[in-house]
Amino acid sequence: MMKKLFLPVGMLIVIALSFLYPAPGVMMKGMGLNNLLIVAIFLVCGWQTDVDNLRYDHRMGLIFVAGAVLTLGVAPWLAVGLTRVLRISELPAIGLIVMSAVPPTLSSGIVMTANAGGNVLLSLSLTIGYNLLGVVTLPLMLTWCLSGDTAVSTQPATMFFNLLALVVQPFFAGFIFQRVFRLRPPSWLGYVPSLCVLLLLLNFFSGSQGVLRSYPLGMLALSGLGSLVLHAVLMALMWFGGRAMRFPLADCKAMIFTGASKTVTITLATLAILGVGEGLAVVPCLVFYFVQMIVDSMLAARMGAIGKS
Repeated sequence: MMKKLFLPVGMLIVIALSFLYPAPGVMMKGMGLNNLLIVAIFLVCGWQTDVDNLRYDHRMGLIFVAGAVLTLGVAPWLAVGLTRVLRISELPAIGLIVMSAVPPTLSSGIVMTANAGGNVLLSLSLTIGYNLLGVVTLPLMLTWCLSGDTAVSTQPATMFFNLLALVVQPFFAGFIFQRVFRLRPPSWLGYVPSLCVLLLLLNFFSGSQGVLRSYPLGMLALSGLGSLVLHAVLMALMWFGGRAMRFPLADCKAMIFTGASKTVTITLATLAILGVGEGLAVVPCLVFYFVQMIVDSMLAARMGAIGKS
């Protein structure tokens, strides 16, 4: 329970600290630690990734492709449409679009699938596969979806190589370390990625407290509404698409909790690469993350209870 609450509660503490005592975050920003923190996150994630128990069957390819099209291809365009319909301003809209284009979170989707009584091994397979594929699709989708925005300069080749250096290489370095030395990561290491995310947020928010103090409540409400609608539509597409293709119930549960979840870690890394890792763009991403965690935890608990009964 403590590990599940560590990041959400920590985010609230970081936001409060950024307002009350921003000096540590401002000092970190001056030290240029962002890239080091991002590398540490994925180095640990690679070390923790266990593929020994993965099993594949004839449905795996179809499920993977169907989910990838929705979560990596359709989701960003849904976000573009929502931000226009809700008239969300430029930087918050960029944050929401980037959040919708990133691959699934590396942990919570698998946990939610397990709580719902879904196919955990399929969830793990989709999570790893989509995160690797996302390094290729993310620069392309953002180039198309943000082509009219003046606040960012989307250079897909540069973004791809940055993601390769900051995400893929550390991930595989950690994974290879685990396979070569056969060392299981200690339990406390599971807190390191979340701690690094919190330090990144402290960096972003402390340097943007002037913007945050004037952040309009109406825009915050619109970001929350957009996040809820986007997450709900993605889950519905995953669920009904899976049922229409006659996937087993357990596989559909894996699809909705993996495919509709989004990682805040790669989102923050991408915003930093785009040069908009400031308060206005980051806040909608945090709102999306909280909405995602609340909706998924409630739905997973409900599905798990129904499955047991």
